[in-house]
Amino acid sequence: MKRKTYDVITLGGATRDIAFYTNAGRIIETPRDLTCQKLLGFEYGAKIISEKVFFSLGGGGCNTAVSFARLGLKTASWIVVGQDREGDSIIKDLKAERVATEFVHRDPKLSTGFSFITVAERTKDHVAFLYRGANNNLLFPHNAAKILNAEWLYVSSLTGKNWKRTADAIINLVSKKKVRLAWNPGETQLLAGQKKLLGVLKATEVLLINQDEAIELVLSAEIKPKRINDPKTLIKIIKEWGPKVVVITQGKKGVYAYDGQRIFYSQVISAPVVDTTGSGDCFGSSFVAGLIKFKGDIKKAIKLGMINTASLVQTVGAQGGLVYWSKIKSKFKD
Repeated sequence: MKRKTYDVITLGGATRDIAFYTNAGRIIETPRDLTCQKLLGFEYGAKIISEKVFFSLGGGGCNTAVSFARLGLKTASWIVVGQDREGDSIIKDLKAERVATEFVHRDPKLSTGFSFITVAERTKDHVAFLYRGANNNLLFPHNAAKILNAEWLYVSSLTGKNWKRTADAIINLVSKKKVRLAWNPGETQLLAGQKKLLGVLKATEVLLINQDEAIELVLSAEIKPKRINDPKTLIKIIKEWGPKVVVITQGKKGVYAYDGQRIFYSQVISAPVVDTTGSGDCFGSSFVAGLIKFKGDIKKAIKLGMINTASLVQTVGAQGGLVYWSKIKSKFKD
């Protein structure tokens, strides 16, 4: 069989990130709100001072592409940027990371996406303020099967009015070319609810969500199990909707994965945390990279995800700490 052009193509956001560190924020626990169990708050009317500000490349489409490329996989990214300096910079950065840019589109009207990320110095928790910009015009064509040639399609958050058309095109691509779909749905998709997502869920090989997102998805199906905060309960419910493998991350508490036969669990690897920005993209892409490299071995895929995430959170930004396969492959020798 002829080898496909790419191991993976990522589809998602592209942004220029600014990380703003401050001790002024306060973490507020809100356990009664099942879909929003923590808040990061600031004094009303205050001027918030930061001694550390960092600029970097971001967005799910870019973060995951860089992660896959550093792990030695032939990667391309399907993103939209503006006709501006930030767009030029993103394309240049991707090329430097050996990510193919043939599917990068330039929007003549909207600016490149932008995010302002507030990081709490003490806990390293963060909140991101997003300007989607050109990302809102991301459109995956219905004839994508004629354009793309890849083993996997990794889809992160989709925004804008075209997201449902893009989802339908993805389903069409998966059915026609048997491309494996890894999906990390964003807020727009989760707000649409389980019924509108069933088509994509059934086409999904690997579904990657955090626990709050899993709760939101289950509640949208008008299901309220007694143990709604139990990841084992959530993962079994969601698995019934079609994905072959469901992964639920819990931040510092670890990760669960379920293939319909066995539930896998792993604690996080202890590491000094500087910044958690992009940790979800890092773990998700590393997990899928592990499935590719280790021929579907979920245990090894989780291990790769944990190693890469532990490296990422020790640096600032969503990509700086991503590991290179040449540096860690010895950890996987049998």
